[in-house]
Amino acid sequence: MTAKRLLLPLFFLLTTLPAVSQKALPQAQRLQWWQQDRFGMFIHWGPATLTGKEISWSRAGYGKSRYDSLYLRFNPTQFDPKEWVRLAKASGLKYVVLTAKHHDGFCLWNTKTIPYNIMSSPFGRDVCKELADAVHDAGLELGWYFSPGDWKDPDCRNPDRERNAVFETRMLQQLTELLTNYGKISLLWIDYDGWPCPTDPKNVYELAHRLQPGIILDNRLEAFNPDESHGQPGRYGDYVTPEGFVAGYGRVPWETCTNLGHQWAWRFEDKPRAAKEVVHTLLRCVGGNGNLLLNVGPDSLGQIPPLFASRLQEVGAWIKPREVAIYGTKGGPYTPAQEYVCTQKDNRIFLHLLAGTTSEVVLPPLPATIKQAALLNGAKLTFSQNKEQVRLIVPVSARDSIATIITLTLDRPASQLAPILPFSKTGSLAYGKKPSASSAVGPFLHDAGAAFDDNKATYWKLGRRSDANFEANYGKPLHYQTKEAQANYESTGWLQVDLGKPQPVGQIVLQEFQRKNNPELIPKISRFSVQYQNGNEWVTLATGREMGDEWRQEIPPVTAQRFRLVILESSGSIGVSEFQLLPPN
Repeated sequence: MTAKRLLLPLFFLLTTLPAVSQKALPQAQRLQWWQQDRFGMFIHWGPATLTGKEISWSRAGYGKSRYDSLYLRFNPTQFDPKEWVRLAKASGLKYVVLTAKHHDGFCLWNTKTIPYNIMSSPFGRDVCKELADAVHDAGLELGWYFSPGDWKDPDCRNPDRERNAVFETRMLQQLTELLTNYGKISLLWIDYDGWPCPTDPKNVYELAHRLQPGIILDNRLEAFNPDESHGQPGRYGDYVTPEGFVAGYGRVPWETCTNLGHQWAWRFEDKPRAAKEVVHTLLRCVGGNGNLLLNVGPDSLGQIPPLFASRLQEVGAWIKPREVAIYGTKGGPYTPAQEYVCTQKDNRIFLHLLAGTTSEVVLPPLPATIKQAALLNGAKLTFSQNKEQVRLIVPVSARDSIATIITLTLDRPASQLAPILPFSKTGSLAYGKKPSASSAVGPFLHDAGAAFDDNKATYWKLGRRSDANFEANYGKPLHYQTKEAQANYESTGWLQVDLGKPQPVGQIVLQEFQRKNNPELIPKISRFSVQYQNGNEWVTLATGREMGDEWRQEIPPVTAQRFRLVILESSGSIGVSEFQLLPPN
């Protein structure tokens, strides 16, 4: 059979769908509910819960055939979607996202495309339908997690492109079912599994918006490595999705997904994280102008374990009297610090104190007049402000054991204020100054500014080569850790900072991002130099062969406005966490 004949069903599918809408609604309009809600429930669930091991990722180790047969005894008789939704509402969670299909290919709905689905299990009930009804009845927003990749289907990313074309049609038919048969779907959470999307991302994007014109999509359709899946919106993503960590302040929409427990799917004897940790994670997300998608894994009977349900309710009870400072807010103007985060609404700033045992709180100067400072309960606080700082007195007796929220009422809308960085902890002259780079991955987490933020969790990363044909790689079995995949990215380039005015520098500190949890992938910067601009020339200050966790060098003092790190040789997926310039001793 020719490729042309196999591709015909895909073309037919994409051109004969119900004409609900020809294009997406404006992005700002589609994102509005999501940016108001801030806090969602992620649910990872499937036959893998019978083993207590991780969903999909345990398939190879458990034995592919054994894993793929688990559905034959998957019978979650205690599944009660109304109880899941009731718990979500009581816990302050505003939207629900279910793993309709994970990488293992098992479908939790009554799909007509393959027999590997919930209707073929002893349970025999359409989980997606029952959950969709419960979520809609409760007035929450509903989203599907969907993996375009399918590790069980031999046609997926098959080197025989004709077979992959067959898979494309089948996969898009599955999406059509999910976006047609279950009412309003507000969100589509596409995952990246380490290989390129099996189809052109445009096919998924246009299909989703044709069937659900108000839907929002995450950014993982176009990713070719995890860093892109965490920090680069791409052409077909509405928001970026860092995973398992919270880092910094985002000028683009973003959402961290993380676990209430310690793996995505339910596992034996797991315990939930402390309420304080969960609340701090939420506040750091909202204070960074992002969302939190908190995952909970129901067990093999369909129940959310009692310890986890109790912890969620504990979090919800803490949020309830403080929700004005969380929902419907934006992050800033103070960007997140170790001791505090900040949200804003109208002419009010909500300062969330996460640490500290003294009564005095000192903040960077605020370019607006504070008319009143008070606890959230209305109790007024003593404060002062000048051009150097804002000083608040918060009685130790008034401190909350999880987070203390202070309301600062301003003389103008807080949205008129630019982001205000915390005081630098390193004293680097480059902290928060104007960055630029020869290339970078995305505008968040891995952009040029990530190397000048006093935060080792963020890092600048070299971007895609302009001559690489990424489009040709969709549908290929090309894992991001292979040399062939990494060859599509720059291995040399420069990172620059403009200090705003000439300043004397006497010491350079560089930190390479260390991927300690990925020993099989060892990126390395093997040759670099640091330069400063003198007139129209760049003059070399120092050179090095290995950067490592920290490279520090004193130099004869030089006064300049612009400095540059030049990567001359590198291998793997390198990142630069910090580029610090310190004044002479």
